[in-house]
Amino acid sequence: MIEFTDSFSQACVAEACAAFPDLTKRLMVELVLPMFVRPLNDIGQEIGKPIIKPNPTLHKTVLFVSPRDMVEHLPKEIGFCRFTCVCNGEGQPTEQWKRSINGIYFNHGNNTKPNWSTHT
Repeated sequence: MIEFTDSFSQACVAEACAAFPDLTKRLMVELVLPMFVRPLNDIGQEIGKPIIKPNPTLHKTVLFVSPRDMVEHLPKEIGFCRFTCVCNGEGQPTEQWKRSINGIYFNHGNNTKPNWSTHT
């Protein structure tokens, strides 16, 4: 799951993803979460336990952009914090989110020749 600290950060990341396909691919890794497929009856109601057991922890990444990190209308740097949370047998969070790592996605290139990398 990905969260944004504010709408400015959300808009900046959206602009950067539109301009830099490699950044989009890098961020998509953060969106990969297991699907909890459940058996359904004919009208779409759940009729059993998940077919795939949910992970015992959830992960989320919070993204933020500072206005001072902008080059024209695109961010040079996108900060992130990754959090984990213990879940119950149904895959629902049961504890508070705990920060596991923080860092930045940094463009070592420029807006015409981007070179994104991750620093933690």
